Amino acid sequence: MIVRKNSLKKSFLAAIALAVAIAPIVHAAPKTIAIKQFVQLTKDVNAEGMVVTSKAVITYANLVGQSSDIELRAIDFAGAQIWSKTIDSGGDEVATAISVDAQGSIWLVGNSALVTPAETFTAIAGALNPDSVTVEIPTEIRGDMKQISLWQISPTGDLLSQIDLKATQPAIVDGISVNTTGVSILLSREGGQALVLVKGGKLDKEVKIGTTKSKFNVIFRAADGSTSLFGSSSETLGGKKLAGKVDGILMKVSKVGSISSVVRSSASGAIRDWQSATATNLLTGVVKSGKKIETAITKFNPAFVPTWTTRYPSSGTSLATSASKGSVFVIFESTAALKGVTGWKQKKGQSVALQFDSKGVLIEAFTDSLLSAPFAAGYSAEGGLVVLTSSGDILRATGK
Repeated sequence: MIVRKNSLKKSFLAAIALAVAIAPIVHAAPKTIAIKQFVQLTKDVNAEGMVVTSKAVITYANLVGQSSDIELRAIDFAGAQIWSKTIDSGGDEVATAISVDAQGSIWLVGNSALVTPAETFTAIAGALNPDSVTVEIPTEIRGDMKQISLWQISPTGDLLSQIDLKATQPAIVDGISVNTTGVSILLSREGGQALVLVKGGKLDKEVKIGTTKSKFNVIFRAADGSTSLFGSSSETLGGKKLAGKVDGILMKVSKVGSISSVVRSSASGAIRDWQSATATNLLTGVVKSGKKIETAITKFNPAFVPTWTTRYPSSGTSLATSASKGSVFVIFESTAALKGVTGWKQKKGQSVALQFDSKGVLIEAFTDSLLSAPFAAGYSAEGGLVVLTSSGDILRATGK
């Protein structure tokens, strides 16, 4: 009899579970959003990078003359120039990444060459020159830009400090993240990428993070001194083997330089690559499966566990930046209609910016005919979303 009762109980519970499983899940109808237009702040065809502070938009450009120099410009949120600054040590320097810290200081990082002492020539008095030959002074040979250099600039454009790190091998700087615990720099070399940790103005650690089969695009330094890196990989990293054709990679390196966590985002036979991210672990990237190309948008918690995700058909490139109240902006070139967005007509080469709240609900949408090939974006409460395109257009949109 006891067995009989247990059997009936199990059957009854199973029936309830089945009914719940097949019952339709009811969601509130998504709010229809009318697309809005960006406003052009200015155009800077020389701009190679951008960061947005609480008060201004900061761009940088590399100038080539008798020496290679760096030009910084600050513009307000109406498009007027506030200040400009040229970094010229007398030698060659070039910037390839920019960031801003919590105090509003701007950090540039790139490469520089040691300043070569000028050679002096002693004139020989009374030297015979019957043929009137003009003696040419040889042109100075430029030194290789082997140094990794950091420049700290105040919010008002003053050079506060320069830190030079002598590299044993040539490297190109891919990214920088700064906080009160120090500086994390992402480098590329012929054999792969490396993470450089700077503390107290000096090189603390250098960590090799894979071979040329891995490519990290984004770097964030956390308050505990650890560093998160996002990108793609087709090799084993941190003991985690390749699952797809190319996997998206989320990696965390501890403050002492050891790999503490690796999470792979994969799909069978697909190519995945995390291209952009926010400090709150909202990642955007491409998913290529056969002829199908999508932009994946995924919010992860601090343990790199997804909390919400969505995808849109796209050309494959995207940008992300944090906004107000835990919301985020994602910018990409859509290749299909956007569900729930009115007034949007997909045009080849024209991107769209979508704003999602902290739970992944779409709340705003922006576009513009000038929003083509965007490659840098930032946000401030006063200025809103600011985007820099490859044509040098600096556009602004104010979201919720």
